Amino acid sequence: MSDPGLVPALGAGILTFLSPCVLPLIPGYLSFISGYSLQEIREGRGRLRVLARTGVFVAGFTAVFVVLGIVFAGGGLLLGGLSRAFTIASGAVVALLGLNLVFDFIKILNLEARFHATSRPRGYGGAFLVGVAFAAGWSPCVGPILAAILVLAARDSDVSRAAILLAAYSFGLAIPFLAVGLFFDRTRRLMEALKRHATGIRVASGCLLFALGLLMAIGKLGTISSVAPRMGMAMAEALATDPLPPRIAVAAVWLLLAGLSLALPAIRHRRVLTAPRLAWAGVFAALAAGELAGLWSAAHLISQWLLFRGA
Repeated sequence: MSDPGLVPALGAGILTFLSPCVLPLIPGYLSFISGYSLQEIREGRGRLRVLARTGVFVAGFTAVFVVLGIVFAGGGLLLGGLSRAFTIASGAVVALLGLNLVFDFIKILNLEARFHATSRPRGYGGAFLVGVAFAAGWSPCVGPILAAILVLAARDSDVSRAAILLAAYSFGLAIPFLAVGLFFDRTRRLMEALKRHATGIRVASGCLLFALGLLMAIGKLGTISSVAPRMGMAMAEALATDPLPPRIAVAAVWLLLAGLSLALPAIRHRRVLTAPRLAWAGVFAALAAGELAGLWSAAHLISQWLLFRGA
């Protein structure tokens, strides 16, 4: 799709998941909505039940975010006569929220209004309600990011686009939620590593919000959506001129991945020649061989994907 706000909205959802206000709470949420203890989830017990309850939980906060987007878009319609002034003001607000994530100078945003349930939810209906309550929990990290997307929805003054925008935001937040719910036993170390870099993630989030606000204020938000087609066009032109160099470059990437799949465990002092790692190395090596032989072209597929603008 060509809507320039979809990429920022999707990225904002991922940043919300990584924020210091959400990431540390993920294990507790998974345990709370599934009914399993953290130890049972770490052991991989009830994997499908955890995934199903997490999916319903995700549906709960998605419904709230989409409704909020529609409400804000309706407010934008009322201010349609001040479209340019509203766009500048919206961009300034988003930029300010980004700076606050970095420097924390608006202390009132540190107030939380989060619903705390005292008993575990019963069934899928309870998990949905917990998702609704999660969406209603504004915190110093979630609030500015979500507020920026809501301001973007109000700027568009289009109810359907606002719903898609907030659905994209929810999708960005939901995918890592579902992945952790399904593979918590395997993602626990990654989450612990992300927690150690919480400050860096917060600063990066603030900088991205500030850049987004500036682009909104000066009317250049559409440049985000033009990056992908430009890259796709450049790649397509390179393939049309001489397909061999792009194939060699892609094959080199496949071979690099094959080498890394074997080398990284050795660096971490683990067994190298395990069956799964050998299988992955073989897959990457086969992809490289097929690329060089001209059986397929990953570069062509990537260029067509970047150029795709919707049906």
